[in-house]
Amino acid sequence: MGLLDSIGTMLRSGRERAGLSQRAAAEAVGINETLLGYYEAGQRQAPFGVAAALARLYGTSIEALAAGGDGAEPGTGVSGILLRAAPRELAERARAGLRLFELRLAEYVELAQEMGTELNAALAGPGSSPLGPARTAGAKEAAWAARELRRHLNLGRGALADPFGALDGQVLAWRLPLGEDLDGFFYNHPKAGFCVAVNSEMTLGRQVFTLAHELAHACLHSQDACLHSQDDSAVVCMPGGDRGRERFADVFAGEFLVPGDELRRVIGELSVFNELANPTLIVHLQRRFGVSFALLRLRLRQEKLITPGEYDALADTSPSRLAQALGYPDDAGGLDPLAAQPGRVLLLVRAALERSAITPGDAAEILGTGTEEVLLAHLRPGSVQVARGDLVRRGQVIGQVGNSGNSTEPHLHIHAERNGTGLRLRFEGIRRLSRGTRIKVTTTPAASGADGRSTTDPLPGP
Repeated sequence: MGLLDSIGTMLRSGRERAGLSQRAAAEAVGINETLLGYYEAGQRQAPFGVAAALARLYGTSIEALAAGGDGAEPGTGVSGILLRAAPRELAERARAGLRLFELRLAEYVELAQEMGTELNAALAGPGSSPLGPARTAGAKEAAWAARELRRHLNLGRGALADPFGALDGQVLAWRLPLGEDLDGFFYNHPKAGFCVAVNSEMTLGRQVFTLAHELAHACLHSQDACLHSQDDSAVVCMPGGDRGRERFADVFAGEFLVPGDELRRVIGELSVFNELANPTLIVHLQRRFGVSFALLRLRLRQEKLITPGEYDALADTSPSRLAQALGYPDDAGGLDPLAAQPGRVLLLVRAALERSAITPGDAAEILGTGTEEVLLAHLRPGSVQVARGDLVRRGQVIGQVGNSGNSTEPHLHIHAERNGTGLRLRFEGIRRLSRGTRIKVTTTPAASGADGRSTTDPLPGP
């Protein structure tokens, strides 16, 4: 068996032991399902970062896979606690999301411990709420708790420009692909405290609502004895559980994101009390508060600003089409990988990079962003002037063009990829480079210690 076949077999066996399909595993680490199939079949070599990310997703490491280790059995660890807490059986993509949440959380805890005592404040133990536990499941108490928490966190009464950033000190919130089964869930980690996962595949409005919904569970239900897992002192809460708690969290989220007093103030400022059943106005209001059309419509009904009949009639509105017609950006676009991370995680990774505690590759693995790799091939033997791990700057000489390897004439082979997927390269002065495009490279020799500079100009075809 060749090396590629051996690596592919290890990856396939690790995935199968974890109980994941190729699709679920590929989506969890951000690569194409077909590409993962090539890796497992030994038809392509998996980049080290991708192989390491897959191994960790499977609850093991590359070294353990190579040694024939079984890794973590399905149902153990944090993901196992969450699976057992689920009120119903979860689909495969949701299970993969749980394992990815476990991986991200474990990497954060491990790095925080390695960074020393001054940063271990990030691991202050189980989360504690500034509010007491909910005494009832009533809507009035839920709305009061939302207003009280906003006051405690000094969030004011207006719309929250960045709810995820505003709440970063209270909860660690990751946005991860969770499939169609889960909007999100809350978990009180014994070291990292309140942690929340939000389904990144939803629209931004639904993501924000889910964050506030899970915040209610963290602050008002985390002391509820019936939520404690049987495994340890962890506390979990997932959709589909106690209906009273879920309704409480829904009301809390609505008041927290769209405070009734602020909603009335904005409407009064706009002098549109007679137009509140107008879908166009509701789209403007929902964008102002950064929530979904459905939530803004519900808040108008809860505040008795529209009638039940008007509330029902608005259900026929297509808010996404209307928002597009009004010139608003689509809120269902892809999420930047860094925006999916808690702010505390980004700060910790940055501090670790500045202290050389981790490499850029380590940081990419922790943040789930992948790493870009650029291949420069067929260089002149002996001319390479950099070594593995060196940082290079624009204009720096790396080597000389040659015809080493499988080539018949001097030329430079350039290839870029991220997680095994090819990337389009852009060159200064050329808007688009395609096969057959001829370019002229002009190099200015370095003088008086200055860096050499090179420019590219397109030439007409032959």
